Amino acid sequence: MFQLEPRIPVRILLDVSKSMTTGAASKFDYARRLAAAFCYVGLVRLDSICVQTFSNELHESFTAGGGRQRFQPAHNFLGALEPRGATNFLEVSKEFINKYSQRGLVILISDFLDDEDSERPLQYLADFGHELALIQVWSDEDRDPPWDGELEIEDAETGQKVELAFDREARKRYRDGFDEYSQRLRRIALRNNGRYLGLPTSVPVDEAIFGPVVHGGVLQ
Repeated sequence: MFQLEPRIPVRILLDVSKSMTTGAASKFDYARRLAAAFCYVGLVRLDSICVQTFSNELHESFTAGGGRQRFQPAHNFLGALEPRGATNFLEVSKEFINKYSQRGLVILISDFLDDEDSERPLQYLADFGHELALIQVWSDEDRDPPWDGELEIEDAETGQKVELAFDREARKRYRDGFDEYSQRLRRIALRNNGRYLGLPTSVPVDEAIFGPVVHGGVLQ
């Protein structure tokens, strides 16, 4: 998908919103492990690499540098993170542009679940010259709900409860809608000369790194 070039800043924009905790396998833990892998490669190939966390706003960040022997502090930083807040890509994109005026590569790891529009804020980042590498992480339940009947669903970020009816046809419509959203994310990345990768948490992280990540050209 992309190469880690030492001539431009590389920033991992990591989603730590509460929606990342949903699913049988935690998207939050999965995303942190992906970020750790990218950070390690960055330390091997770059002078420094920045991990910037976000949910409804930018949160703490960590800049790792000094070679692979300096990986432990980055690992400690990622391990200490806690999920918080609801996703707000519009606010995050504005803050990111103001904080990081020097354009670079943005590796955005998220489930991209936002009640508001996420596509326009992503375009903002590209319009300001940042190269986008979008990595969408989802649990199997996010894409294909396994439930049947009348259900009460609670939003992990807002606590709002919604009553839904699921059957085979409803699941198909939901799955088709999810896939279309993923394709829109892909189109945003590609039309701005960026990259997109979708990863379900059912794929072990090590298989993802040495499979779709490497084969897609993410780590070269």
